[in-house]
Amino acid sequence: MKKISIITLGCKTNQFESEAILDKFIKNGYILAELEDNPQIIIINTCCVTNRAEYKSRYAIRKALEHVSSNGKVIVTGCYVNRGSAYFEKIEERVVLFKNYQKHKIFDKITGSQNESEFIEFSADKYHLHTRVPVKVQDGCNFFCSYCILPYVRGKPVSRSRESILTQVQNLAENGVKEIILTGINLGLYGLDLKVYSLIDLLKDLVETDISQIRLSSLEPMFFTDEIIDFFASYDKICPHFHIPLQSGSDTVLKRMNRTYSVKDFAKIVHKVQTKIFDAAIGCDVIVGFPNESNEEFMETRKFIEKLPITYLHVFRYSPRPHTAGIKKNINIHGSVSKKRMQSLQKLGIHKKNEYMKFLVKNKIPLNVVLETTQRGYWSGVSNHFVRVFLKNETAENGVIKRVIASEYSPSLDGLIAEEV
Repeated sequence: MKKISIITLGCKTNQFESEAILDKFIKNGYILAELEDNPQIIIINTCCVTNRAEYKSRYAIRKALEHVSSNGKVIVTGCYVNRGSAYFEKIEERVVLFKNYQKHKIFDKITGSQNESEFIEFSADKYHLHTRVPVKVQDGCNFFCSYCILPYVRGKPVSRSRESILTQVQNLAENGVKEIILTGINLGLYGLDLKVYSLIDLLKDLVETDISQIRLSSLEPMFFTDEIIDFFASYDKICPHFHIPLQSGSDTVLKRMNRTYSVKDFAKIVHKVQTKIFDAAIGCDVIVGFPNESNEEFMETRKFIEKLPITYLHVFRYSPRPHTAGIKKNINIHGSVSKKRMQSLQKLGIHKKNEYMKFLVKNKIPLNVVLETTQRGYWSGVSNHFVRVFLKNETAENGVIKRVIASEYSPSLDGLIAEEV
């Protein structure tokens, strides 16, 4: 019996591509296995967005080499391979490297098949790792923010065709999938190369499919136009959860980051979303310790976030990346300083999240939950409002969607205890 294992690091785009790679192998007789089962093929889909991500990628490769069968192969792909680290110059012969644009060829090259597909149209017919399914619609970015390596390892923006996306989503719905997560390296750039078909056009088509819920993975602030906010507010199928990268609450830092909006612009967008969708979950990415970030600039960020009606934070310490303009800045922030700043914002993020949980309970907001797993006697899943919900229901099933109302917030479970409506 041929066995395969896959380890995915990084973003939902990587998750989508891992599923597509895995699906090809499983269709051709491979069995999904754990590392401890010593599979013949282990695939590592790497990330290089931070130094930490690169470390995790190297660790995953080492673990794979310990567990792969004696005549097996370790396939390493993803952004870390594209970055071209010297680490790969000394890699073992059992390791085979594939760059991002070669991911769709992994099965064909390893097995000798001739049925090669196009990279941007590469997708899975069946999902083996996720209940809420990522659907990649776009790749690449041309923003060149001064901290970000992705334009260098993912290339220019390219969009998947309307027909390919709609066919896949309808097939997923027919196979019982309830929620899709639209993903891309810069989702708002979808359609840039198609000229006459944009993200909102795609969304208008997607709400007409049989899929129950549509979630956006992340959307840059400049793409939150009045038209798209009104659209989000008009359709229950669109999850009221919006992840909007902020990166800094200081205008001077945003300028050095090569971000094209001000904190005032950002605040207007968040307030517009909240006005139209009063119960929306709004999350942000923030980077601390960017070169030259003064204590005054950090405090501007903290005070800005304190006033902002957001519901959670993803906080990252700045990580110098090759090729980016950020590594040419004058003063790097000491690690202990950036760590304290990160911890300060993480604590604020926990407070924001707790307040949002209490808001959902107090206002008896109906939640749609895709059940994923059992934990401590509860069925558990992530709601359309991006909070984990625990439901006592012995007749529930994995992948089923339930309409619930939260009765209490449980800090120990880090989620809401709810009852079915």
